[in-house]
Amino acid sequence: MIHLPNVVYLFGAGANQVVKDWDGLSPPLLSNFFNVALSKRKFRDDHYSRRLESVYGYIEKYFRKTKDDLAKSPFDLEICFTLLEQQTKRAESENRKEEFEELAKINFQLMSFLAEVLSEFEHFAVTSYIMRNLGRVIFYEKPVILTFNYDCLLESVLETISGVNPNVPKSFIEHIPESDELPEDLLVYSHCNWNRPLAYGFKFDEIQLQQAGVSKFATGSRFYSIPQNQLYKEPLLKLHGALNWFKYLPFRSFPVLPDEPEPKLGEKESNIILKHGTWWFGRPPDHDGWFIEPIIVTPVLYKDKYYNQKPFIEIWEQAKRALSHCDKLVVVGYSFSPSDFTTKQLFLESFISDNLKELVVVNPNHDLVKVAKELCHFRGGVVWFSSLADYLKTFSKSVTIES
Repeated sequence: MIHLPNVVYLFGAGANQVVKDWDGLSPPLLSNFFNVALSKRKFRDDHYSRRLESVYGYIEKYFRKTKDDLAKSPFDLEICFTLLEQQTKRAESENRKEEFEELAKINFQLMSFLAEVLSEFEHFAVTSYIMRNLGRVIFYEKPVILTFNYDCLLESVLETISGVNPNVPKSFIEHIPESDELPEDLLVYSHCNWNRPLAYGFKFDEIQLQQAGVSKFATGSRFYSIPQNQLYKEPLLKLHGALNWFKYLPFRSFPVLPDEPEPKLGEKESNIILKHGTWWFGRPPDHDGWFIEPIIVTPVLYKDKYYNQKPFIEIWEQAKRALSHCDKLVVVGYSFSPSDFTTKQLFLESFISDNLKELVVVNPNHDLVKVAKELCHFRGGVVWFSSLADYLKTFSKSVTIES
């Protein structure tokens, strides 16, 4: 049960546009994904392109766009993922096994490509003074945060602004044999004061401890059994999943020796893992000898089936409860896509009472003020800012705001 908040922040992909990488590029939106990806040498390299040959072939077949076209012109990633999903369903229902496997492979490759491109920007989040200011304001207001972004840019900023944890346990610097159980003082320690496993509003089955050095993992049952490891009262609810939430794939990441029995996932098949994922030229991350894939709601038109699965059932219920009780709602960089009915339903059902006292919209598109006001049944005057920087300046008397 989460704390009933006074303030809720809702972030869309537009909020990330204040982040720039070494090439001056911002994290991609659905409409310019290939423009951004193919502006980077790594992703337009012939070696990488060969790994995506099936993806580019599929897009050229159904959308009449070559790789060069994708680099220069807009392309709707939502329509592409939706077509793939519908064709995959049909091939499966009609028992066309080869076609089903090929379409599933293309979908997985495109999802992995999306994840790898987005993950490239995580380390640049804290280089943006606007994002650092946002982190300070979040710690000041203590809102519940809703976001549709897969990336972990906001998490990186919150870790940095929270500061380094000075309480380093003795066991952190001691050698602990792999066969030994991790001591409790190590399980409660994280390198930064803000600790990701406690932030997302639900409990993971397997957890990468947020510590420097060699990665250490703990089971969720033991990690959360420690009194200090309680979930935060103001969570970060990622409504479409995250690039550091994973589930196992039924494929080994390295071969089994001839004299060893074939491993089985067993109960781990349904586990949700918190782990920093690393993609390498389209190769998915792995964990404990198995390939893993991120738990994200891909940009398809029909998303309802995802919301009936864990952890999304719990996350969306918490989001509805948070919106229903908030006094102030701040919507940053979210466009309220006409095709996303589920989000509209969330708003319309959450705001049936008149609890909302303040509505703030941060978006260069002023037309979204009217959309947000109608969805929230808000009768007052909406406060509009065309940029995140301008909104954050209003807190200059309460927090340190860089400029």
